[in-house]
Amino acid sequence: MSDWFTLGLQVQRDLLKAQQAQIDAAQKLLDAGRDVVKFQQAGQKAAQANLDAWKQWSSMWGWK
Repeated sequence: MSDWFTLGLQVQRDLLKAQQAQIDAAQKLLDAGRDVVKFQQAGQKAAQANLDAWKQWSSMWGWK
């Protein structure tokens, strides 16, 4: 009976390790997603700054 008990404990430990690995992987994906959002926001700010610069430059030449 102790063999089955020992085997059951080992299975539970393996399942816990697998679940922890899933949680770690999900956390890495969430962190990467946050980085992507930051890059997107920086890109949007840069695009807006570029548009503003072009508008100012074109207005100096009388373009509308």
